[in-house]
Amino acid sequence: MIEQGLLAAILAIAAGGAAWDIAKRRIPNWLCALLALVCALYSFQVFGIVGLGWAALHSVIALVIGMGLFAIGAIGGGDAKFYAAGALALQLNQALAMFAVTAFSGLVVLIVMVLGRRFVARSGYAPAELRRMQLPYGVAIALGLAITLLRF
Repeated sequence: MIEQGLLAAILAIAAGGAAWDIAKRRIPNWLCALLALVCALYSFQVFGIVGLGWAALHSVIALVIGMGLFAIGAIGGGDAKFYAAGALALQLNQALAMFAVTAFSGLVVLIVMVLGRRFVARSGYAPAELRRMQLPYGVAIALGLAITLLRF
């Protein structure tokens, strides 16, 4: 029962992060911290203390890679922290699944954005901010986490 409640909380927080990223193009630190806390509780509940240790290793690896990507401007800092927080819910053997599903989801989000920009541009309304709009990668991260938790 606790496990299902924690899973529901993870999914709700991830959805909130995705919505926040769509609206503001940033993910706040408090939301990443909340996701990390709930994911850590979930890992402890489902996998025990040893499993929490493996999940923490997964999270640290994800954070180091994410911060490297942030340093070169490939993703935002909130995206890196959001992904690492979500990684706390998963074991190392699920890391590749989360990465692959997140990457695929990111591609889908990118295609939707490009098609949306073209549609809006064809309508004759193409403000400058539309051309500079950043990809809300928090959506892809939330989808990657949710699908990995529910399927893998």
